[in-house]
Amino acid sequence: MIGKPERFVVVLARKAPDSAPAVGQAQAAPLTGGKPAPMAISVPDGIPFESEEAAIAHALEKHLGSFFDVAEVEVEPPKGNFLIVNRCGITGELLGPPNYHRYNQILQQHFAARIKGMSLEAFRSRVESVRDPEVVNQWLEKMKKATRYTWKQTDVPSADGQQPPVVAFDSYEEARTHLLSQAREKVVKLVDNARFHGVLAGAIPPGEIRRSIDGALERQRRFPLDTANALRGRLRREGFTIFKKGSKGISYVCAVKRKFRIPGQTFSESIGSLIAYIEANPMVKAGDLPGKLLGLTIVSPLSAPVAPQTEGGNVPAPLLSAEDQSRLSRMQGDLRWLVTEGYVTEFLDGRLFAPPAMVEARKKEIESAEHDPENFPEAPASVPVEATVPGDQHAEANPSSEEPGAGAGTTTRPEEEIPRSGLVPPPPAMEEISTGTGSESPQSAHDPVI
Repeated sequence: MIGKPERFVVVLARKAPDSAPAVGQAQAAPLTGGKPAPMAISVPDGIPFESEEAAIAHALEKHLGSFFDVAEVEVEPPKGNFLIVNRCGITGELLGPPNYHRYNQILQQHFAARIKGMSLEAFRSRVESVRDPEVVNQWLEKMKKATRYTWKQTDVPSADGQQPPVVAFDSYEEARTHLLSQAREKVVKLVDNARFHGVLAGAIPPGEIRRSIDGALERQRRFPLDTANALRGRLRREGFTIFKKGSKGISYVCAVKRKFRIPGQTFSESIGSLIAYIEANPMVKAGDLPGKLLGLTIVSPLSAPVAPQTEGGNVPAPLLSAEDQSRLSRMQGDLRWLVTEGYVTEFLDGRLFAPPAMVEARKKEIESAEHDPENFPEAPASVPVEATVPGDQHAEANPSSEEPGAGAGTTTRPEEEIPRSGLVPPPPAMEEISTGTGSESPQSAHDPVI
């Protein structure tokens, strides 16, 4: 279930300050006003960050085009007496003369975009000063091109039908300032807890949040007890039946609520014979019933013998007689009815199981209980089911020509693939991994938290 990130969501909350961090989790966050400091969410994609500045930087780096039209334009070069140009000692990019009025802004923008793993002070110490007219001219040529940020108008026209004026900036910092002053709520928001798709977890940068998520995932992949328990509650609310079978106590998910027979309960002769055979031969495969129960040999049309040639050409020999075909259809209809009614459980690989008959009191107890019934193969010997003549009310309700029990009672993977302590996962669904920077996140009535 949590093997692939697209199959779960993450519920994230700050860790309570008085709780010790679990393995893989960071220390608790500092208090603000008596409670843990909030997290910051990048609004365009919902990714959480430890600080507001980190969320803003991510949103502008990845989603700047959502707010501005960005284009390269020709502009007038700076005017002035420039004798020295500073150059980045790491990337070799020309930053500008130290006496240029936008120099500090260009330096900080270059540092934020291009320099990683170094402090601003250390970066400043690596800046080189070049006194060369040719280098000065190179910088002036570079400054003839600028990146223009044109604000995407979201305002409605005025009452007289006039569009608002175009707002454009030739500086990233000016565009950033305008965005945060006009539409900050579309860039970042502060929250106490967050819920986001597991696919986004891989985009979270290294830090406290990433360590917490990775630690929670590792613990659940190693021993998925919380995941299994959350799935049980979700599946029960969706109308699925969960039951145990086998000495290992493996839990299975079934789309049909199982029914249990009582001693003396009667069925039609064909249904009684079928369920008695399945009970006596637990885990027999549905595909083996025609041969083992009816003694029929089903020949594939591709391998059917060919009758002698006639005027009309080669004619395949009949696969089954009319009588045998009727018996086979009857058996398939009986099986379909038993599976859809819940008296027989059909597993994903076609294996069949019929629990033994039990006294009425025990039957009502199991059918109404919220907990799992006992492992039926470990139960006392079964009570034979008495057969009656055809025409019994159960047989009348039984369709006689449908294919056997497809999808009635199923597991979502073969038993041997399931870990000893795990639930059989349901068809792909969305579950929640609660991590935190530590503490359990609030659990709703409809969304179990793993």
